[in-house]
Amino acid sequence: MDLNIEFIDDNESSFCYLWSRVYQKIDCVELFSNDKLGDDYFFNRLNIRYPCNNVVEILNSIKGKRTSDINTYYIHLKCDTKNSINLNMPKFGTMKILGFDVDNNYVLNTTKKIEIDQVYNHDLEKWIDIFCMSFDSLGIKDEVTSIISKHYRKLTLLVAHFNLDHGTYPVGCCLLFEKNNNIGLYCLGTARDFRNKGVARQLIGNAIKIAKDNDYNTLVMQTLTEDKYDEFYKKLGFRTIYEKKLYTFNLI
Repeated sequence: MDLNIEFIDDNESSFCYLWSRVYQKIDCVELFSNDKLGDDYFFNRLNIRYPCNNVVEILNSIKGKRTSDINTYYIHLKCDTKNSINLNMPKFGTMKILGFDVDNNYVLNTTKKIEIDQVYNHDLEKWIDIFCMSFDSLGIKDEVTSIISKHYRKLTLLVAHFNLDHGTYPVGCCLLFEKNNNIGLYCLGTARDFRNKGVARQLIGNAIKIAKDNDYNTLVMQTLTEDKYDEFYKKLGFRTIYEKKLYTFNLI
């Protein structure tokens, strides 16, 4: 894998930007904020980039200028043996940035029960509905609708359908975002009643095929260690590229 970590990190940041109502760059800190998305560790974040010698002053300034309904940001700090920042605040978790080498001969084991379709403009609501259902986020549907409707041309939206005797139902989703010669897999989710039935595996397999068809070398995604999906992704062929420590930054 020929990887540029800065470009991979920028893909993630650029994707978060699409979901933000407020973005600020304060020296070595990037702030992404959307109070309509609730308490979300991925989208309401502060990215700290090295070197960052005045991080404490910047964080105090952000806390002092709080103007939105957001009470908590989540600091994303890349693990780096050459640089380190000690933050005196609660640790939220560890995020692994994973990569799949699409040049490997990945075999997609298809099943007649699961079909993956790409979603286009006329069918956006289908993707939005299954996203909100998969992430128990029906309360933010209006905001998700606004974001996806505005930016869908920059995204590749996939929906998984499950075939049952009495019909076919949307049960899972993900999307792909391309930036800086990198392609990232985001928003991978499955409806609660259809988990552990191969839906996520089929979505990932189709994402790998799209990445390969578009001449990418690596498909990148993130997983929170505390969610305990590491082994699942490892068995599919993903490996850890780098890690981030996440901290809870309470404003009140």
